[in-house]
Amino acid sequence: MENIGPCRRKLAVEVPADEVDREWRDALDEFRKYAQLPGFRAGRVPVAMLERRFAKEITEEVRRRLLPQYFREAIAKEKLQTVGMPDLGAIHLEKGAPFTFQVTVDIAPEFALPAYSGLKVNRRAASVKDEEVEAGILALAEQQATFEEVDARALALGDFAVISYTSACDGKPLAEITPKARALSENAQFWLRMDRDAFLPGFCEALVGAAKGDRRQVLVDFPADFRIPELGGKKATYFVEVLGLKERKLPALDDAFAKSLQIESLDQLKAKVRENLQAAAEERAEAEVREQVVEQLLKAAAFDLPETLVAANIRQTMYNIVRENAARGVEPAELREKGKEIHDFAHKRAEERVKLAYILLGIAKAEKIEVKDDELEREIERLARQAGRPIGKFREEIQERGADESLREQMLTSRALDRVIALASLQPA
Repeated sequence: MENIGPCRRKLAVEVPADEVDREWRDALDEFRKYAQLPGFRAGRVPVAMLERRFAKEITEEVRRRLLPQYFREAIAKEKLQTVGMPDLGAIHLEKGAPFTFQVTVDIAPEFALPAYSGLKVNRRAASVKDEEVEAGILALAEQQATFEEVDARALALGDFAVISYTSACDGKPLAEITPKARALSENAQFWLRMDRDAFLPGFCEALVGAAKGDRRQVLVDFPADFRIPELGGKKATYFVEVLGLKERKLPALDDAFAKSLQIESLDQLKAKVRENLQAAAEERAEAEVREQVVEQLLKAAAFDLPETLVAANIRQTMYNIVRENAARGVEPAELREKGKEIHDFAHKRAEERVKLAYILLGIAKAEKIEVKDDELEREIERLARQAGRPIGKFREEIQERGADESLREQMLTSRALDRVIALASLQPA
């Protein structure tokens, strides 16, 4: 065995020639039973002819039989705890000679478990102010707002304007400068909330005082760090027509409003909103505690990580980032421009996840934390119901992918983190 990295080993394995010949004879017998060649019935093909005709297939069958067995024996002999997929190197296999192969494996890191009992952690008091409850009630009311057409006055901040617009930049429509600006280039009927920070810099302020039917030219200076890089630092002219003015009307905040939300009274609605806000505040406070504990654990231990696990985590993180951004409408070209930034972020997150998992699994072992088979089964059933899938089919798919043990490991690490938090010294923030 050769040590080629902190968590990487290269094994050179040799299978005795007599073992190779035994498997070769067995494989040859199997081929002879079913092989058919012109002029010969199945089972009657001469051995020499069979070996010449199917040499490649017989060699592959012998390799398939011997390699996994002797790989496992080599791992057991060296007492290695491998992770990830092995990387098969040079192979030499022929009849009458030893079968040799090389394989590179990543192994679990060896490290001293950091002190995890009594970590000092600040916990923010989870409280809800009256003004937060009022804001919550107002947000519910805004969902039931109605909009009334207003013709008797001009636009003011706080209104909703219905407009149409086209645009030009450097003598061309914005969409010709970059396809990402298509939504900004023109719109035949656009509802615009008249707020200072809405839509584009200075756009709403330039429409204040306009009335229905008015046309205005609005000059927009795109900031250098604008979200569409091709427009950063440029100037554009918008040709705007005001099609209408809408005034938002909120419902009265009374018992009738509460009843429209299936709650008996406004007081009960306020109590429900406070309860929900309190639960959210508790969740945020708990999340902050977990973040502090994780940060301390990561800082307290330094060790090398298996490259294959980190690489797999990087790929998964980058895939998730691309998928989420694509769902938000981010163009592939923009993601490619930020490729290095995305990769660097994914690399850092991957290393943290892999490192934390090893630390928490070590804590689980030290604390004798277990996940029993019936507990794993209940979690599989919960996930199946959550996904709206038949439990039996869901369980079968998880087991076929070998994901059941990964799920058990996730449950172990979660319980270990809960244990560290329970042992922590919580102080008011």
